[in-house]
Order: sequence, then C-alpha cells, then structure tokens
Amino acid sequence: MSQDSFCRTLSGLGALLFLIGALWAFVLPEFAPDRSVAAYFAAQPLPDLLGPAKLLGLLGSPPALALTLLLFLLPLLMDRRRRDALFLLFAVAGTALIDSVFKSIIDRPRPPLRLIEISSPAFPSWHSATSAALALSLWLLFIRPLPSRTTKGLFGFLLLLWPLAIGSSRLVLNAHWATDVIAGWGVGIFVSCTLFLMTRSREPNSVHS
Repeated sequence: MSQDSFCRTLSGLGALLFLIGALWAFVLPEFAPDRSVAAYFAAQPLPDLLGPAKLLGLLGSPPALALTLLLFLLPLLMDRRRRDALFLLFAVAGTALIDSVFKSIIDRPRPPLRLIEISSPAFPSWHSATSAALALSLWLLFIRPLPSRTTKGLFGFLLLLWPLAIGSSRLVLNAHWATDVIAGWGVGIFVSCTLFLMTRSREPNSVHS
C-alpha cells in the first residue's frame, strides 16, 4: 500500500471513530458503553491505577504536550526539515484547537462521580485526541520511513501504547465517558492524516523537506 493510500485509510478510520463515538453518545445512548464503564470505575476505584492514571493525565496536559512538541520540533528544524516541523506543529495544535471547538459547541457534561477535579466539557476527549495526533505524526515522520519492518513494527507498537494508555487513564479517573475517548482518538487520527496528505500533495513520495 502506498503512503497516500495508507494515510487516506487512516483518515477514514479517524472519521469513522468520531462518528461512532458521536452516534453512540447522542443518537443511540442506550447502546453505548458510557454508563456501564463510568459506573464500574466509580463503584470500584482501582487504587493501584489511580497514581499512574493521574501521572498520564499530567504527561498529556497542555504544558507537557508543548514541551514534547518542542523536543521533536528542534531536531527537525536543525535538520532543515521545515515542512515536517510545520506538519508536526499543525497536526497536534490543530487537533487541540478542533477538539476544543467541538467541546465548546457540544458542551457535554462529564461523568458525575469523577476522581479528579475538572469542569470543562467532555466530548471529545482532549487528552485522547492530542495523544493520538502526536503518536501518529511521530510515526509518519520518523518510524514509517525506516527500512526494517521489524523496527517499524516495534516502534509503531510502542507509539500505539501512548494514546491507548492516555485514553484508558481518562476512564480510570472517570474524567470522561468511553465515547469521549473513542471520538477523541478519531479527531487526532483524522486531523493528522489529512494534514499529512495536504503537505505531501505535490511530492507524495517525499518524507523530508
């Protein structure tokens, strides 16, 4: 599969995840896992997971995300990969902005029995969206071009764990409904892949600037 076809497939997957989350949350809530998942973590808090979940929340927060972005943007700029740097910046920042706009418009309340203090709207999950955008963008820029399939598979798996861990931590803390997390992943995937295709439209086989 070509790079463009792969990104189009992922972009479609992202849109599908967002639509599934929205459909479950607002059209067919009786079939959604939201209330059962929230009730489980509210009734049976997992003390061994609360500390790691809170730490993951901090690592996915805006200040930590900005620092992480800077750590990857600097080597790209030093290597004169300006287009790649712009893609990474706009993929993550654009995801954060789009997610925040959706939150403001939809204004969905969070689960009532939260284990952390947070009052902003719930849908879609900002942490889930930005973690997916960051992981996918790094994979597209640094991992997919590698020649070894084994290396790509290993590092791809490790990057996949990041948004999965971040999204799961929001459920453990009862800070989000399950459909918030699903839709958040969808936003991050869709924005990253769409921007990647846009930046490669003139040179689809190019990876470096």
